[in-house]
Parts: sequence; structure tokens; C-alpha cells
Amino acid sequence: MKLEFKPDFEEVQKQWRAFWKGENNRPIVCMSMPREGVTPVKRPPYTSGADGNFEPVIDRLLAWAATHEFIGEAIPFYYLEFGPDHFSALLGADLKFDPENPGTSWCQPFVKDWDETEIAFRRESFWWKRTVAFARALRKRCDGKLLIAAPTLCANIDALAAVRGANNLLMDMVLCPEKIHRALDQVCIAYAEIMEALAVELGFEEFGSINRHGLYCEGRIDVVQCDTSCMISPEMFREFVVPCMERQCAILDAAEYHLDGPGAVKHIEEICKIKRIDVIQWVQGAGNPMEQNWSGLYKKIDNLGKGQILAESSERIKQLWREYKSRKLIFGETTITSKKEAERFMKELEEYCR
Repeated sequence: MKLEFKPDFEEVQKQWRAFWKGENNRPIVCMSMPREGVTPVKRPPYTSGADGNFEPVIDRLLAWAATHEFIGEAIPFYYLEFGPDHFSALLGADLKFDPENPGTSWCQPFVKDWDETEIAFRRESFWWKRTVAFARALRKRCDGKLLIAAPTLCANIDALAAVRGANNLLMDMVLCPEKIHRALDQVCIAYAEIMEALAVELGFEEFGSINRHGLYCEGRIDVVQCDTSCMISPEMFREFVVPCMERQCAILDAAEYHLDGPGAVKHIEEICKIKRIDVIQWVQGAGNPMEQNWSGLYKKIDNLGKGQILAESSERIKQLWREYKSRKLIFGETTITSKKEAERFMKELEEYCR
């Protein structure tokens, strides 16, 4: 299959295929930059399309792709998501948007009593219908040009925190854990149904799938995460979160874990025990200094046998490929700013890793 804005897509598919099998002979490198001689257009803002006004978003998306280069394993794509709680909106929650900041949304909790509520995929819901309408509008104009990334399905207790409220959920986990286990079972069932529905709408069988960080898989990929984990103990994480994540990963062909903030680091050993999680993406979390040295955490993740998504200089990419055990290393942001420089680096990297 070919993509207009990624002419070497078929070769890139081979590289990603080898990556997920652990057979790649060099790290994955994803670089994008403005094309020379044109005025670059910015990518559409996050949550675009939530208002139902699709065509201007698609116009801007295509203009963005046409004015940028995609080097290495970078693939042009659009991330179809109306907010971090998009998954919970498909369970029947409503999304609210900040009028002063349209890129910010949150979920309106609706669970008052677990005994009176069934968590399920609501195909009749407003937000599923809008998701489908936008996906079809995007595909009508973008198929064969770029890919469409599905919304991240933030499941497990993150979903329950969204529909119940975090404070209420944390109390329930202590006072009525059996009800939370029942709700988590329902979340896992809904996850599988929604993933299947998205696979149909976005053509995973034909195009493969790509996640919000640009990781591509010829099957099904998602970002697994649990931001609520910073508020619970390792024991509760093992009890409530791990089984649900294992069920999520079981229906995926590739899985990335989003590890967010120092409060979540205490769970890293349990996360890395989940065999079907391939790579970890670490972010410092809000309020933590960007310049802080997290090399110890990166090394620990490597020692625990997981790949990683990292942002490094071109020289550091080579060093880490030699230093780390994992062959599942992905490098996104680099110091490279031109197509000529990027292409030269990719040739050097191929030679270096032989």
C-alpha cells in the first residue's frame, strides 16, 4: 500500500514489522520537519472536530502534511480524539469543553451507584456517532494520503475515575472492592468492543494502525496507561489495574505504556511484568522540571526488559543503541532540522548499526 505523503511507506512498514518482532537492526527514528521553499501549515489543534465542523480541520490537515517532510519511520497521521476521556464518553459520559481553551476537555461523571449502573459501550451515544462521522469524513479525503489514529482508549480505573469521580472511586476501592472489580470487568468488555468497532471504521485490516505518538503496527496498537495509579499503592495496582491491562494487551498486536509523573514510577516493576507491553514512554508530569536527569529510570526500564520512546540528539541515539540491551528503541524529537541532514544521519545510522 502507498501513501501520498509518505512515498516509502511500504519500506517503513517492513521496518516497523521487524521492530515489533525484535528483529530490527537499528533503532526506529521518526523525524518530521517543514519542507523547504514552502510556508509550513501547523497541524490541526488537539480535539479538533469535536464541534462537528470537519471540513476545515481536514483542509488544514492535508495542508500540514503537504508542507512537511516525514523522514525515517515517521508517518503522517491525524489523531482523532476529543479529549483524554474520549473512551469514557463512549461509555455514556458527556464531554465538557473549556470555552477559553477548546483543546481542553473533561468528563462529566455519571455513576451515582454501582449497583444501578452498567458500564457498556453505548453505540447510540452522541460521542460515538460524532466519532464515526468524523472518521468517515477523514477517510473520504485522506485514505491513500495519510493515516488516522484512533482515540487512546484510557480504560481500567482511569475510565472509572472519569465516570465516577476520582475521590469517589478511591473510596469505593477501599469500601466496596467487589463492585469495582465488577465494573472493571465491564470496562474490559467495552474496551474489546470499542477496539473492534474502531478497527472497522478506521480500516486497520487494510492500513494497520498508528497511535498518538506515531508508533505504527500492521495490526492493532494502543497506548495503555493508568494516570490514576499515582494515587494508589503497589498492592492496589496489582489487584485492580494489572489484570485489566493484561486483558487490554491480549487483544492488541502491539502495546505502549504511558508512564506519567514521579508518582507512577513506584509501579514500574509491575508494569514491566506485563509481557505484552512492548515499550514505555516516560513523561515527567505537570510541574516537574524538564531538565531533571531521569537517566536512572531509563536504565532501570531497560534492565527490566522493555523498549522505550526517547528524545535525543543524533549522536546520543548511536550511544544508547550501543549502551542499552533492548532493541526496541524509538527516537522521536532530535536536533536535526533539515531533510538533507536527516537523510545523511539515517545513512550513517544504518552503517553504524551493521
